[in-house]
Parts: sequence; structure tokens; C-alpha cells
Amino acid sequence: MANRPRVARFTGAEALRLILQAQSDDENSSIDGDEPESDNDDDHISEMSDHSDIESEVPPVAAAPHADDQDLPARGAGRCRGRARGRGRGRERGRARGRGRGQNPLPQALQPDDQPVGNDDMPDQGRPYTGKNGTIWERNPPPAGRRRMQDIIRNTPGITNAARCDNIPSVFSFFITPEMVDLIALETNREARQKIRDWNDNHHENQKEQWKPVDGTEIKAVIGLCIIAGLYKNNHEPQASLWSQSDGRPVFKATMSRTRFRDILKYMRFDNRATRADRQAIDKLAAFRDIWTMFVVQLPKYYIPGTDLCVDEQLVAFRGRCSFRQYIPSKPSKYGIKIWWNCDAETCYPLKGDIYLGRQPGEQREVGQGARVVKDLTSPWYKSGRNVTADNFFTSVPLAEGLLNDGLTYVGTIRSNKPHVPDEMKANNRKEEHSSMFGFHDQLTLVSYVPARGKAVLALSTMHHDNSVSGDQQKPDIILHYNNTKSGVDNLDHLARMHTSRRKINRWPMVLFFNMVDIAGIAAFIIWLGNFPDWKSSEGSHRRRVFLRELGYELVKPHVEKRSQIPNLHSATREAMASIGVGPANRAEQPAVAAVPSKRKRLSPLGNCSAKMNDVEDATCLSGK
Repeated sequence: MANRPRVARFTGAEALRLILQAQSDDENSSIDGDEPESDNDDDHISEMSDHSDIESEVPPVAAAPHADDQDLPARGAGRCRGRARGRGRGRERGRARGRGRGQNPLPQALQPDDQPVGNDDMPDQGRPYTGKNGTIWERNPPPAGRRRMQDIIRNTPGITNAARCDNIPSVFSFFITPEMVDLIALETNREARQKIRDWNDNHHENQKEQWKPVDGTEIKAVIGLCIIAGLYKNNHEPQASLWSQSDGRPVFKATMSRTRFRDILKYMRFDNRATRADRQAIDKLAAFRDIWTMFVVQLPKYYIPGTDLCVDEQLVAFRGRCSFRQYIPSKPSKYGIKIWWNCDAETCYPLKGDIYLGRQPGEQREVGQGARVVKDLTSPWYKSGRNVTADNFFTSVPLAEGLLNDGLTYVGTIRSNKPHVPDEMKANNRKEEHSSMFGFHDQLTLVSYVPARGKAVLALSTMHHDNSVSGDQQKPDIILHYNNTKSGVDNLDHLARMHTSRRKINRWPMVLFFNMVDIAGIAAFIIWLGNFPDWKSSEGSHRRRVFLRELGYELVKPHVEKRSQIPNLHSATREAMASIGVGPANRAEQPAVAAVPSKRKRLSPLGNCSAKMNDVEDATCLSGK
């Protein structure tokens, strides 16, 4: 049987390329017959080495024009590499077993010199990581360069010139200002008068006495008593025990009566109840907004933070009625009012706070709350070159990039379900313990650290730009820096709860007020140590306790001295005043007078005999003898 001529079979796209190539060759030969062929003739062929499913279904053509001038390679030579795995073609008459989709040979003239290699064929050591949203993370760190602008601190950390003081009450007044005290006294008097007036109008047979106005000195004395009670862990002790002659402390009896203390706390308010409804329609914090704003404004005036800021949440324990009460099962108290804080990471000095209110009336559900909170709390320190540390509730790539544009770096843990995190960095059982994987994208560094098999800690940083690890557990420097700077707000919350001034009360504005007093005590102590670093250094870790004790007694002392002027005080009250160093003998306006024996005579119990009245003389019998 005569040998049949071999016919080359091509797909429709390949046939079209051959036609165009042949026409181009004819034109080139007719114009420049002596020029060699250009190396670029094959460039447009190499891009089509991977065939799509549609191309593979095009029926083959019998022969291509001008194909007789080409040298056809043997079948199977010059195989085109592609990503897809061929499904094969059925065996037809006169051809071998199918070689799969995309495996048809090309003419030798159409074979490119370097075939592209798919990502699946690249070695793992050089292939970058890819997030779900397409973010590319390179494996190798960028080359070291000059120190970045956002890493340069231009201000010296510590207290400001406005924080200079020489006594403890004055440093406390930086935060609980006289204006705040006067506002509390004003609204407390307004509330007390209105309540007593309403009571007397409705209870004619049981009238209450008119309210004795409270002033700023008495408000400070109440705050001082609450601080002293919290210092000795008596904040939840019944008031009767605090004023007890046997179990109580003299400072309570010397400062004011138990009834007066109870009534002031009962009527204490921070806004005008008559106008509260209108303000509450747009602000859930209307009952406490004014006093809170006055307090927060004072915080950054007296302290310059260090290189690291810490943003986190504080849950103020409260189980009463409140429209913005939160439930956080991971917190010790579980129920309470949440406050976002920005603190100095080293000293835990509070710099700015924001009470979480949920959705305000008329607002929609907030998206990107964590990023918004961080930006609001750190905005006064933009372009300062500081670093911000926060946990995975706040961390996201857009937040880190946004802070970088504002002159702040960011370090924080990040959740694995974020779209920028590649799958290779998530937890699995194949990773070795204490191993790390790094990814670098622009000025971002992402690290996945394995503290134990099956676990992974993800952290994002714009401050670190290398893959350094340290210690026996080979922890990345990003993780170490996060651990060293993440506890600013936690330490603040711990100190506030350790010696809290809070009394047992069911009104949420009072709960926030007592927490504000505790935070003010912490800030005042930090400012005091900034002025006098060696103050009470022999006390060591008990210096804050000594500071709070002196603060409490200094706050009550002006009111005790004022009260000591009352001439008809009970003798037990006089004794209590004397025990804390205040009494009639200490008043400068009262001269010292020597004791004069009494000359008064009195009858004997028997009525007709003499009785010894004193040590000077005997009384004569009044029986007439």
C-alpha cells in the first residue's frame, strides 16, 4: 500500500497564526529579500501556549496554506507546556492515543525559546504568598534603607511645663478641676431641691427639711471619703460600719454625718434633668456628657507620651439598667460599660478615652468600627513618629496603611479571616513548633508564628521590615514588641480596680463618675512622680497606696476644718477630728487658756452634809448650820 502523505493537523487558532505568518513572510521577502528574519516574529506565538477549553474544541483543519514550506517535527516533539491537565482525545483512524488538551505540537519555527512556567511549577522557596483578595506578600525582606520619617520621635516623653506642682491636692485638681466640682455642686443642689419640693407637696403629714446647699469643698470631701474607703477595701462596706464608733475610721465621723454623706450621693447629678430629654434624643450619654468632656480634655495637657501608644478597651462593671451596657464574656465582670482608651504603653497614663454607646438614635450600623476608634483616639499624635499597638479587634491592612500616611506606625495581631491573609500563614498541623513565616508587601510586614502545633499567631507591622527572631522560642521581633507594648490599657484597668472609690449604686452616671475618679487618681500619681521621682522611694511598690491615702485626707481636711468651727458639735465628733489632727486646740484664732478650777457648789447627795466639789476647796453644808 502506498504511503499516504502525512497531514499536519492544527487548531483553528494555530491555523490562523500560520496563515498570518506565511503572509508576513511573503511580504518581507518581497520587500527585503536579503534581510534575515527578526527575532520578534515568534513573540506573539509564545503568549498563546496555554489553550483554553474553547480553543481545544475547534475542529482540526486538513492542511494549512503555506504549510508545505515548513519543516514539521515528529509528533510529540516540542510539546507545549500548559497549566491544565489534558483529558485526551479518542483514538481516531491513523493517529496515536490522545495526548491531552494543549499538547499538540507546533511547527519548529513557531516554538518560542523560553516557555512560560505556571505558578504551580515554581519552587516554594521563591513563590510569594497571595491573600484571598490578591495581595502579594514577598518572602524576602526589602533592602535596608534610611530610617523612615514615621520612626523619628521629636518630643521628649514626660510631664509638660503645665504639670508643675508642689502638693498632692493641686495635681489631682488638674483632672477633677474646680469647674467640674462646681458643676457637680450646682446640679446636685438643683436635683435635691426639686426632689424635696416634690416630696413635701405630696406628703403633707411627713415633711422633709429644706436642703442645705452643698459647695465645692463638701463635694471634694465626699470624693476624699470614697478614695479612703477604696484604699482600705471598704467601698462595699455598709455606711453604718464606716461611721461606727468601734469598727469605723475616725475620718468618716470627723468629715460629715452618715446621713449627709448618703444624701449627697443620692442627689448627685451632672446635668440639668429639665433639659435632659431633648439632649438624650440625640445622645445616649446626655446625663454624663458635660462632665466627661471636661475630664477628657484635661488628660493630654500634662503628659507627653513615649514612643508607643496602646489602644484597647476597658469594661467598667455594671449590671444595672443602661441602654449601652455591653456583655463581654472574656472580661472578669462580663457585663458593664465599655470605654475605649489610648494610653502610654510604658506608664499606662490615660491620654484619651471614648465611651462606647452603640448606635446613637437615628444612626445606621457602623462598618469598620475598629479602624475608626483607633484613628479617633490617636489623631492628636499624627505626624509624631510614634507607634500604635492594638489587638486583632482593631487590626486591618487599610488601618495600618492609613496610619502610616498619617505619620504613625502600627503593630498588632490580626485575625486569620481577613482577606489580606494568605492561606499558607494560617494554622495547620504541618508547621513546626516555634517556626515563623514572613510576608512583605510595600511597607507592611506580616508574620505567622507557631507557639504550638496546630496554632498560629498572626501579627501585622509597619514598624518592622525584616525577619528577625529572638530567644529560645525563636519569637519574631514583631511578636516580642507587641507583647511588650500591648498592656497599657489592661494595666490602667487593673490599677483602677485595685483601689476603686466606687460605692454600691445602681445609677450608671455614678458608676462612670467613680471610674473617672479612679482614672484621675492614676493620672495624678504619674504626674506627681514626674515632678518628684524619688518621692517615698523607700515604700517601693506601695507608693501609690501612700499617695492615695494622702490625697484622700488632703481632700477632706478643708471641710473638716470648716466643720470644726461649729460650736455645738458632739464630743465624739470632736475626738474624731482630733485623731486626724484637726480640732479646737489647733485653730490659730483660739488662744490657749489655762484651766481654771470650778467654784460652783452643789448639794451633797444626802442633802445635809458637805461634799468635796473639787481639788481646791470643800463645799459647805447647806443645811443651815
